[in-house]
Amino acid sequence: MPLDKITYTRGIKSKEPQVIEFQVPTDLTIGQFKTTCKRLAYSLGYSESGIIEQFGKDKQKGDPNQLKLLFD
Repeated sequence: MPLDKITYTRGIKSKEPQVIEFQVPTDLTIGQFKTTCKRLAYSLGYSESGIIEQFGKDKQKGDPNQLKLLFD
């Protein structure tokens, strides 16, 4: 399966990661692209509150009763 790449290259030398790269399928949906961008933001150290403010909160999937049992 062919893959595309989303690459972040840091502009200055630091102790932080210099290159972060995601290999993604070529048939990525817009929802999957959004999730990938959010993961990139987390990997770059952005705060959870800032990411939620910009990207919105994820919608929970699955049976709410099962999720409640899992997380309680």
